[in-house]
Amino acid sequence: MIRLFPVSSTSILLAFLAACGTDTADTADTGEDTDTGEDTDTGEDTDTGEDTDTGEDTDTGEDTGTQADIAVLGDWVDNWGSAHAVSNEAWLSMGSSYEITQYDNALGHAIAENGADNDWNPGLWSRFDWGWAGGELLYCQTAYDAATEAAALATPAADLSSPSTGCGGFSWSVLRAPFVLTDGWDDSWGGTHWIDAFTWQSWGDRFAITDNEPSQYRLIAQNGADNSYNPDLWSRFDWTVGDAGSIYYCQTAYAAASEADALATPRADDGDLAGGCGGFSWTELRSMLSINGEWADNSGGTHSINAFAWTNGTSRYDISQATDVDGWLIAQNAETNAWSPSLWSRFDWTWDSGGTLWYCQTAYAAVTEADALATPAADATDPATSGCGGFSWTSMAAP
Repeated sequence: MIRLFPVSSTSILLAFLAACGTDTADTADTGEDTDTGEDTDTGEDTDTGEDTDTGEDTDTGEDTGTQADIAVLGDWVDNWGSAHAVSNEAWLSMGSSYEITQYDNALGHAIAENGADNDWNPGLWSRFDWGWAGGELLYCQTAYDAATEAAALATPAADLSSPSTGCGGFSWSVLRAPFVLTDGWDDSWGGTHWIDAFTWQSWGDRFAITDNEPSQYRLIAQNGADNSYNPDLWSRFDWTVGDAGSIYYCQTAYAAASEADALATPRADDGDLAGGCGGFSWTELRSMLSINGEWADNSGGTHSINAFAWTNGTSRYDISQATDVDGWLIAQNAETNAWSPSLWSRFDWTWDSGGTLWYCQTAYAAVTEADALATPAADATDPATSGCGGFSWTSMAAP
C-alpha cells in the first residue's frame, strides 16, 4: 500500500508568509491570523483514517472460512475387495473416477460428476453418503446416474440407521484403511494365507477381522462358522518383523470365548522367534511369487514352486532370496539332491509375449550363496532357442 503523508496548512501558510516578507505591523491584531481556523481542527493529520483500522491486514477473510478437507480423505478398501482413493477433488474406485464439485462434512455427503471414461454412466452425476455405525466407517453411492449436479444433491440421503438395507435396499459398504499385511503369503510349513483388511484366510479356514491395530502388530478375528477347528470362537494374531526384514506371525489365541478374551490374551514373545509362540516357533511368512504353483516343463519334468522352495521331481531347492521384479531367485540345493547337494543355484525366469513361462537354472553348483547371486542373469532375448548357458530356456505350463 502506498501511504500518503499530507502537508499541513500551517506549513503552507508559514512558507507563504516568509515568501511575502511579512512580520510587519500591518498584520497586528487585524484578526487575519487569529482564530482563522486554518490550522485548527483541520483533520488533515488527525484521525485521517489512512493508517488506522484500514482493514488491510486485519480480518481480511483471506485465511478465514477455508473449507476443511473432506472427512473421508485417504486410501481405503471396502468389504467387497475394492480399493478407493478419495481427495477433495475426486473419488476414485474400481477404475472409475468421480470429480467432486462439492462436499459437506457435517451432513456426510459429496456430489461428483462421473468421469467421461467411466464404464457406467459416464458424464452423469453421483452422490456419496458416509457415516459411522457400529464402530465402522460406511459409505453408500446413493445416486450414480443423476442427470445434473442439482439432481444428485436433491437425492435423499441413504439411511444410516439401517446399515444392512439403507443404501437403496442394499447394505452400506464398509471402508477400512489398507492393511499392512495385505497380500498372498506362503508360510514355512507349506501353508498359504490370503490377508486383507477384513479377512485372514489360512489353510482353508477363514477369520473375520474385527479389531486391527497395526501399530501394536496384532489383530482380533472371529473364527469362521465352517472352520475345521473352533468354529465361531475368537483368535488373536500377533506378528513381528525379523532381523532380515522377514515377517513372522503367531496365532496367540485360537479358541477364545469372546472378542474381549482374545484381546486380553498376552502378546506372544517376539524376542524368542524359536519358542515364543506358546512354546512353539513363530511362523515365517513370505509374499507369494508370480510363479507360484504346479508346472510341467517341455521335457516332461514337474515343478512345484512357492516362496520357500522350488521342487523339480525329487530335487529340492530351498529359497533364500527372490525378486519378482527382476525374475530371479537364489536357493540352496537340498543335501539329498542327486546332483550338487548342499551347493547353491540361481534360477531366472521370464514370460514371453504369448504368456509362456520360461526358466533357466543359471547356476546349479555355486559354492556359496554369494557366488550364486553373482552369476550373470540368463539372456532372455530369445528363450526358445538360446540364452541359458548356450542352450534354450525351459518352457513351463500348468499341468
